[in-house]
Amino acid sequence: MSFQSPLALLWFLPVGGFILALYLLRLRRRDFVVPANFLWPERQDEVRANSLFQKLKFNWLWVLQLLALLALVLGLARWQMRQENVQGLTSVVIVDASASMGATDVSPDRFGVAIDRAEELVKAMKPGDRMALIEAGANPRVLVGLSDDPAKLRQGVAALHRGDAPSDVGEALRLAMALVGRDAESRIVLLSDGCFDSVGAVARGKSQILFEPIGEKSDNLGIQALGTAETPAGLQAYVGVKNFGLGDGKSALTVYADGKSVFSERVSVGAGQTIGRTVKLPGKAQIVRAKLDEGGFLRADDERMVPGDPAGSLRVLLVTKGNLFLETGLSLDARVVLDKSASVPATEQADSAGGGSYDLVIFDSISEVAVKAPMVVTFGQGGVSSAVQVNGKVRSPEVVSVNEQGLLDGVSFEGVYLEDVYSVKPKGGAQILAQAANGPLVVFRDNPKRQVYFAFDLLNGDFPLSVSFPILLGNLIDLAVGSDKEGISTLVTGQTVGIPGKDGEVLRMTPPRGDAFDVKALNGRFTLRNFDQVGEYRIGEGEEAKRYLVNLISDRESTITPVAEFAVAGGDPVKAKPMERFADLWKPLIALMMSLLVLEWYIFMRRS
Repeated sequence: MSFQSPLALLWFLPVGGFILALYLLRLRRRDFVVPANFLWPERQDEVRANSLFQKLKFNWLWVLQLLALLALVLGLARWQMRQENVQGLTSVVIVDASASMGATDVSPDRFGVAIDRAEELVKAMKPGDRMALIEAGANPRVLVGLSDDPAKLRQGVAALHRGDAPSDVGEALRLAMALVGRDAESRIVLLSDGCFDSVGAVARGKSQILFEPIGEKSDNLGIQALGTAETPAGLQAYVGVKNFGLGDGKSALTVYADGKSVFSERVSVGAGQTIGRTVKLPGKAQIVRAKLDEGGFLRADDERMVPGDPAGSLRVLLVTKGNLFLETGLSLDARVVLDKSASVPATEQADSAGGGSYDLVIFDSISEVAVKAPMVVTFGQGGVSSAVQVNGKVRSPEVVSVNEQGLLDGVSFEGVYLEDVYSVKPKGGAQILAQAANGPLVVFRDNPKRQVYFAFDLLNGDFPLSVSFPILLGNLIDLAVGSDKEGISTLVTGQTVGIPGKDGEVLRMTPPRGDAFDVKALNGRFTLRNFDQVGEYRIGEGEEAKRYLVNLISDRESTITPVAEFAVAGGDPVKAKPMERFADLWKPLIALMMSLLVLEWYIFMRRS
């Protein structure tokens, strides 16, 4: 309960004292001679007072008067009672479905507590209330739009699903603002432990943001690093264990090679500290897994898996001044380990000593130079070592022919705007894959090394916005990977993977837990977005199935210490505040006061 005008309560003291003072005054009685005592009642109650004080005697009249006064001052003080909701409220409930919400410091876990709380809020709805439900996972989704149907909202709560990936709470808040941001009477309720990355710029609008933190403890050890390398002593694995909690932690650390234990030790890690162990592996290990038996309250980071072959990934160097489309597109492919640079390092140039570190070098509108990498992709300028001779820029004409086999399978330039293109002449052994009216647009050469040249700058047109762009990147990576590096890849939970495919084709996806399901190809690509569990996924069936090892790699999710507030750009921090409302009680209090006064008058009249 609370009072909006608590000072009004002080009126009870002087007014109540005055009422009691009236009952402390003694009557001045006059003597009368009467003919008989039976003419008078057997007892007399003092209902009037006059001068001189007397001992206070119990009387229902002053009790009722003081109660009426109490009701009056409580009404003047605006006494309010706490309740879950008020009629006519519009609210959006956001449930954090990230990895940290799987912490078991509360029962059954933080996500379970959030679901129970969401059910309570739905149950507390009154006629006229509207509510929406948003799941804040790696890809936030609106489970139920604004609705006044409790049954529909309960179905939405039952459909909530938590993954082992970081959540995008910022995007969830933006979705909520799009629903109710213009309503000054609306509320956005976030049920979370606060263990998420900065929400960034969120237009707060008129809606009030309420944050109900969930969770109590911080104890958690996690596998922070796991990698394999060929050394003079043979194949070895490096394991890093970090204590994300506020106190010291201990656990048994075990390393497995293809399911067989090759190392086990009980480790002790101080708060905020990291310890490392180097483990010798069998020479032909396919999958290496590190596991903590007592990692604390969060299980998703208690294990990590990587391929035993350290050459199982594709090292890519992107030479660019800055291109978000290329960076994002390459990073989404699980096979790519991406590095960026404004120029080619001297150690990677063809005339330097030693071997190269990269499998693929991409030149983005930067002059191409000879490199050690076995494959080169160039957009724009070209160079002496390119597969073409560049003769300057011309206005972009219509693309007249495309070889839709191999590299350009599923790629279309129809409707694509290119501001200008380079006029080029293919060198010996080069093959034209796409032809414009005034010359080649895409050229491929496989000798002396694999080279792909595009006669346009990516940022001088809208090709990166077309559906063909991610397909082209996937085809380029497929070409660079080749058959010798296919097999096992690693992913981060929440990551999206694109795989080439023909429209209408179906691909079988088997998660670590739960039933397998089918994914259909669209626009020449399978888009796989369901990597939200830690463990091994299989894409496809039989011996041709592709294996993906999915790990939680997020220090923010592993740091499970609950927080009481979070920052929102352009406003004050959002602090912990439950979804509680206060109903004014002055109307029933005034009604009670009037009833007490009527009762007091009735008793007074009876006794008078």
